[in-house]
Amino acid sequence: MINCYQPLFMRRPAKKPRPCKENMDILTNFNLVANQCRVAANMNTDTTDDKPLRGCRPMPLQPLNRVPPHREGPPPPTPPFQPHPHGLAPPPPPPPGFGVSASNQRQTTPNRPQTPNHDLGYHTLISRSGQSQWNNDMKSGSFSTLSNTTSISRHSPARQMPSIPPSSVDSSDTEGFMTTNSSPYKGKKWGRGSGFDRLPDDVVLKIFSNMSSTQLCNMARVNRRFYALAWEPQLWTRINLSGEQLNADKALKTLTRILGRASPPFCPTIEKVALNGCSRLTDRGLHVLARRCPELKHLEIKGSALVTNSGIFELVSKCLNLVHLDVTGCSQITCIDGAPSHSNLPSTSRGLGLHSDPSHYPRPQLFLQIQYLDLTDCLGLQDAGLLVVVRNCTQLQCLYLRRCVHITDAGIKNVVSYCQGLREFSVSDCLQITDRGLFELAKLGPSLRYLSIAKCDQVTDAGLKHIARHCYKLRYLNMRGCETVTDSSLEALARSCSRLRALDIGKCDITDAGLRHLAENCPNLKKLSVKSCELVSDTGVQAIAYYCRGLQQLNIQDCIISIDGYRTVKKFCKRCIIEHTNPGFY
Repeated sequence: MINCYQPLFMRRPAKKPRPCKENMDILTNFNLVANQCRVAANMNTDTTDDKPLRGCRPMPLQPLNRVPPHREGPPPPTPPFQPHPHGLAPPPPPPPGFGVSASNQRQTTPNRPQTPNHDLGYHTLISRSGQSQWNNDMKSGSFSTLSNTTSISRHSPARQMPSIPPSSVDSSDTEGFMTTNSSPYKGKKWGRGSGFDRLPDDVVLKIFSNMSSTQLCNMARVNRRFYALAWEPQLWTRINLSGEQLNADKALKTLTRILGRASPPFCPTIEKVALNGCSRLTDRGLHVLARRCPELKHLEIKGSALVTNSGIFELVSKCLNLVHLDVTGCSQITCIDGAPSHSNLPSTSRGLGLHSDPSHYPRPQLFLQIQYLDLTDCLGLQDAGLLVVVRNCTQLQCLYLRRCVHITDAGIKNVVSYCQGLREFSVSDCLQITDRGLFELAKLGPSLRYLSIAKCDQVTDAGLKHIARHCYKLRYLNMRGCETVTDSSLEALARSCSRLRALDIGKCDITDAGLRHLAENCPNLKKLSVKSCELVSDTGVQAIAYYCRGLQQLNIQDCIISIDGYRTVKKFCKRCIIEHTNPGFY
């Protein structure tokens, strides 16, 4: 980017204005007449030394300081006019003060400049006072410049000044001409700076609002203006940092210190912080956020394996407006409370094994506003820790426990007991979940819209039928890998949950009959996956394509589907994206 500070030696010198052709013609005529007047004045100076003019008739001079006597009677007759042999005009009448000696005349006459363009330029020809000033000058027979530089003698054979009509030069046009050509950039309105520098601050702020936190930090290093604009609080409603080598603790401390200068030590504008992949983030960085960002509402710290329960508790206890918390991959988090960690427990408690049940320790009751909580891959989370979480977060609407392998049916029972407004729930890859857990989930009733029990291989048709009977407003159901599920449970789901939009029954014991029931009862289906369903053929896929015309995505990988079934789907479902492994479909 071009530097806005331009050194002196690089600045372009100002150029003189160039007049137009019409004004140049006027200036040329005037200089011609002025030169003739100056020649006549020089010839008059030679006559004061009693030398006859070349080609002119000598005329007697009157005596100095002698007044002619008054004569009575009529004035003497005027001698007849005799033309000059060279065709010069008759001399004008003598100006006042003619009776001055030649020596005194040389002393009083100022030095004339030798270059006529110096004092007879275009600016002396044009008068901005209007036509009246021009007429007065023409009537007097002299200009201000000429009257101050010379006095014409009686015997000087000067020509008459040509009369130039004032209408030929418009004063308004002259002012515009002089103003336009007075710019040092020769008609350019702006200097040599960058076009981005001419944008107003509000436009620059609008551009900066689309940049990430790292890009804003880089823009602040360009110049002083960008530094002032890049740190505007309105641009820092969110902080988004990532990188395994990034020192997230130091970055948060620096950013909050700069942004908190307007209202130290708080940063009231920061509402969202995303620190995904920052493996060096520790509890110290969360303490900085808790102390300086009281209005924080959204926090993501995916993959921060160094964060513990202490940092999470410090954050949620001070950021009371927090509604979204994503701690995916934080393996040391076992619950959300202020209980001491395993390393701070007394030796007697460790020997008794009390550290394995966090619910045994006294802790304050928290009433958090968290509505979205993602504990995916928190491998240390158990049923006791889950109990503490749901007891403090009673307003949960979305809870994800993917790959929390220690969660059992008892943990699901605690979730249903405290979070009765739960809408989305996932226990994918939780191998200890059985039909008993599904019976507890069925108590949520029609409020449950999203359910994922993928790879819970202990779930059977009994649990799914119970879910279908009570949670009849389901929109999304994922039971991929539940190999004991058959067509009977799929028929119950199709009859009860007619509002299904997405269904994943991959690797289930499903046939074309089950797909026929699904297609007839769920015409609004958008996404369907029958991956690795070996009993599904063209008949079931053609039934889905015929009844579910709005299908957008179909996964038939590892299924025995021919080109006819593929063409049928393409015929009835124009916008459907088909995922397959058959090379003949291309």
